[in-house]
Amino acid sequence: MKSLMAVALVLVLVFSVASAREYWDQRHVMADEIIVLEEPPVYPVVDAHAHFGASEECYELAIKTMDMSGIKTTIVLSGASGARLDRHLELAARYPGRFLVFCGVSPRPDHRAADDIGETYAAQLQEAYDKGAVGFGEVVKWALRPGGIAWDDPRLDPMWGKLEELQMPINWHVGDPSRYWRPEDPFNTLEGPSLYGRAPLKYELLMQQERVLEKYPNLVVIAAHSNYLADMVPLLEWRLRTYPNYYCDLSATIGEWGRVPEEFKYIITEYADRFFYGTDAGYREGRVDLLGDGDMELAARNLAAFHLSHFLFLGTSQRDLPIPFHGNYGKRLIRWQDGYTRYVHDGVNLPPEVLEKIYYKNAERLFGIEVEGWPPPRPPYWTVEEAARGRQPLEDR
Repeated sequence: MKSLMAVALVLVLVFSVASAREYWDQRHVMADEIIVLEEPPVYPVVDAHAHFGASEECYELAIKTMDMSGIKTTIVLSGASGARLDRHLELAARYPGRFLVFCGVSPRPDHRAADDIGETYAAQLQEAYDKGAVGFGEVVKWALRPGGIAWDDPRLDPMWGKLEELQMPINWHVGDPSRYWRPEDPFNTLEGPSLYGRAPLKYELLMQQERVLEKYPNLVVIAAHSNYLADMVPLLEWRLRTYPNYYCDLSATIGEWGRVPEEFKYIITEYADRFFYGTDAGYREGRVDLLGDGDMELAARNLAAFHLSHFLFLGTSQRDLPIPFHGNYGKRLIRWQDGYTRYVHDGVNLPPEVLEKIYYKNAERLFGIEVEGWPPPRPPYWTVEEAARGRQPLEDR
């Protein structure tokens, strides 16, 4: 009895720390957490889901990380319009062939209440397209935000119609993982505010999205985070079968998929033409300090390790891999760290013909870019021998 009470006390203390943390403090796996026992196959890669600050330092950090990791091209989900979008396009143009920039719209509260909101957003999308933006997003949780707007609100019809007309893909983040609608506890640490007891429920958000998909069959959708349907695979399969322009990225959902490896291997093999490699990597202001203590090279290595955690899951059978993000679900809970749960899972070892498609061939086809033949580097810490020394300080390697 005393031992059970002690365990309960530890869990309460751990959760108290977790509840007191700042949500934006969440970190991802770092280089000193990965030991490579089975080397993943190397391909040129397109990261279809990353976030950037509009500064030279952010883009320089991204390029260093990409060169270390074998990332040929990254899609910049700027969510930006106006002058901030101009800055992203300017910075991306300094590295030809390395970045594709998505835009945003200006979602001011007065816009959300206006009858002509759809026309306003359609005009902003046309302007961004004319400047060189190739997509729209990440468009995040409009129906969940205070003063938000339902995805199928008729006032948005001009916006959806403009996206169809331009064939401009939308990276669409509809809701959150199902666990956000459950109470937070020591085993369900959340990276954002809980939705427990709040409306709309996840199913209603999905049905709003469904009505848009039905009404605009030529809309090109990249469902961010696999639409957070790793726990609703039959619905995800129905959508992939029903809507030929519906795609998914794998960002921030590798841990969720690692809980259901057989379902994941089935869906991504059966619909390999419809998935993109994506990570939710953040090349934002302050990341050099956060991830490298001011050392850009070290920050890039830690971001490269973040990519490596994806490559090991997708391309090997290595066991007990740390999931990419602290706090996200995984197969087996091993500890708490920095106020978050830390889970591990096992690699799913996808076949080469599937890896090629999700890493770069699908992106080549959708965006009209050329990736094949770009020689990805093999970072030294990918080898088993170097991995054994991977916990040494960078300067001692």
